[in-house]
Amino acid sequence: MSRLGARLGQAVLLAVLLCWLLSLVSGYDVIADVTPARAGLHPSAQALLGTDHMGRSVAWRLVTASRAFVGPGLLAMAVALALGLPAGALAGYLGGPVAGVVRYLWAVVSAVPRFVLVLLACSIYGSEPHVLAVAAGLSFAPGLGEALTTRIEALRSREFVLATRAHGVSAARTLAWHLLWLACRALILRQLLYLLAFYLVLETSLSYVGGFGIEEPQPSWGNMLAFEFGIHGGNPAAWAAPALAIWLTVAAAIGVASTLRERGHA
Repeated sequence: MSRLGARLGQAVLLAVLLCWLLSLVSGYDVIADVTPARAGLHPSAQALLGTDHMGRSVAWRLVTASRAFVGPGLLAMAVALALGLPAGALAGYLGGPVAGVVRYLWAVVSAVPRFVLVLLACSIYGSEPHVLAVAAGLSFAPGLGEALTTRIEALRSREFVLATRAHGVSAARTLAWHLLWLACRALILRQLLYLLAFYLVLETSLSYVGGFGIEEPQPSWGNMLAFEFGIHGGNPAAWAAPALAIWLTVAAAIGVASTLRERGHA
């Protein structure tokens, strides 16, 4: 991706984050906004994206729908980090039996496809956003852990690591600072951005299908699309706006992730 494309991707992700923060303080009421007399209004100066067929503001629902995946997506990232980072780092640094045991555990979790694992968790514990987030984080932990293990295994015999040992730097500092922070932070952020894209696709797909995820009247980009798509004579922006938002956010997350490179790599 070009530098301009990377900047645009970063701008999209920042805009999504700002929408989420705005939704937390806006006080928008999804019930009080129902106004049948304004149903299906097209975009105008008074309603930037018009209204849906229940007369609700598409723009405000689009902003409020960011709650459905930004907060839970951050929780999924935290779960993946908590599980994948320490195990993957220790396996890569220590190697031997430790790496073998950790990789076996990752293989057990990875044997269940990510989407199936999430659906299984929802069937048992319900489809609340925090359940989706924890299940998504768990499903991504093996990928993050294995990537870290492979990267640190390749670095642990490099000259700079041997030099830290020769100068009496503790193994904990070498691993945390020189390897994880300096050499692997781009890899970690790249994996987390992939997880964010996965969670957005997961949440919007479940909300679109119904029965899982965010349900009406609470907005999600997925259920906004399902609610309005195919309505004849309505406001096309009511379904086009969430569809475009999904596409732009996923493309931005994957695009920005593709530009991240570890130290010493092109």
